[in-house]
Amino acid sequence: MRLPSNGTRIALGHISEWNVVMYVQRFNRDWIRRNIMRPKVLASVIVALISIPIASSAQVTSGTLGSYGTLQVTSGPTGAYGIPTDTLRLGQVIKEVIQHNDRVAAARFMEQSSRAKVGPAGAWDDPMLMLGVVNLPTSLDFKMDDMTMKMVGLTQRIPYAGEKGLLSKAARSEAVASTEERRAMELELATAAQLAYFDLCYQEKNLEALGRQRELMKQLVSSATAKLRVDQAGQDEVLAAQADLWRLESMILSAEAEVTSASSTLNSLRGLDAKTPLPPLASPYDFVIPDQPDQWLAAARKNYPPLKKLENLSESYKFSAAASRRMRWPMLDLSANYGLREAGPMGPRDNMIGIQAALSLPIFAGRQQRQMALSMQAMQKSTEAESAQLWRETQATLVTLHDRVQRLSKSLRLYREEIIPASEDTYRSALAGYVNNRTSFIALLTYAGAIYRDRITAFQLANELARTLAEAGRYTTDPAVWSQQ
Repeated sequence: MRLPSNGTRIALGHISEWNVVMYVQRFNRDWIRRNIMRPKVLASVIVALISIPIASSAQVTSGTLGSYGTLQVTSGPTGAYGIPTDTLRLGQVIKEVIQHNDRVAAARFMEQSSRAKVGPAGAWDDPMLMLGVVNLPTSLDFKMDDMTMKMVGLTQRIPYAGEKGLLSKAARSEAVASTEERRAMELELATAAQLAYFDLCYQEKNLEALGRQRELMKQLVSSATAKLRVDQAGQDEVLAAQADLWRLESMILSAEAEVTSASSTLNSLRGLDAKTPLPPLASPYDFVIPDQPDQWLAAARKNYPPLKKLENLSESYKFSAAASRRMRWPMLDLSANYGLREAGPMGPRDNMIGIQAALSLPIFAGRQQRQMALSMQAMQKSTEAESAQLWRETQATLVTLHDRVQRLSKSLRLYREEIIPASEDTYRSALAGYVNNRTSFIALLTYAGAIYRDRITAFQLANELARTLAEAGRYTTDPAVWSQQ
């Protein structure tokens, strides 16, 4: 079975369970007890039940690709499947996680801290104000000596080598890396929210299917008991049906525990108390799968925050190394002063001015800055090597995820179009054989349970497909998408 050439869309809407029990419940229990021993009546009832169309657990349709071939979250008053407005949607959950989760808030504060360092990193040193007296005799007579002056002056270090501009660029790149760190945190939490949402959604569907199957098994136990009373069935049939019912009870208890755990996880990610009641979940839908992983790889190269963080850190280290090399140059200090002289015996005296330029001799600092530059260069190379390895691992992961998605989508389609219909046909054939005493009641139970197991398997495939696409979205999605919703 080949996928469409323009991509495949997996639409996971409201999934109808095996609703045979709804029809069984229309028959009065007393009527069944009076008439169940009549094989033709039993046959007609079960044939009517099995003829009910069973909705597929998922639909695979062709469609155009999204921006990056990942999960598309749609919002609206009713949704594509008539979802009520009071349901909890995936897009709403992701938005709440990003806005209210304390880990994202902590990452935002770190980002603000890094951005606040950009200005000071490139700022010049403050000028030095000088106030004093020069050439004052010990008699403290300001008029005795012509060179006695009250002096005021300014000294300024001039970063002519350009190290301040390089340090500013390094701080700016570091701030961008901090932004990518925050974006990575948002994507990590958004992915975790999606996984928790999918788990809870499909576990609730599984629990609902188990409840309906339990009601059906209760009816089958009653039917087997009624046949036993008129010697048309053996005790083993009743015991087998009852054992299956008890197995379902145990599975329901486990499923309820899983729903509770998934609800607590989802509330925790949303920044709420674990016991906060959840509204009904809207079913996820509109999954878009590209035919080739190239779109995912291009999107990851463009958007994946850990990669962009390493790129900016490498750039920051490069600028820091250049700044250290520039600081090996002599430091230039310019100073100017103005001297006020008192009038002497010969009359007024002219005031004095002075201008000086001072160059440091980088005898000791030069060696220090050289080692600092080498350290920054080593850190730059380390970051570049880490970035290259991370990209190789990202490529391998996305190719693997794409292959898994393709296989899951094919398996999901196979269950919908082949396996479940075949299970239904098998059950119909077994039903006819049971009416004619050619098929045992245990075999009939087995074939009936196969339909339920196939449906649960379809749920599991749909959940695994959704989780795999969410994992791929962690590499390919631009976090700004969530902020804009």
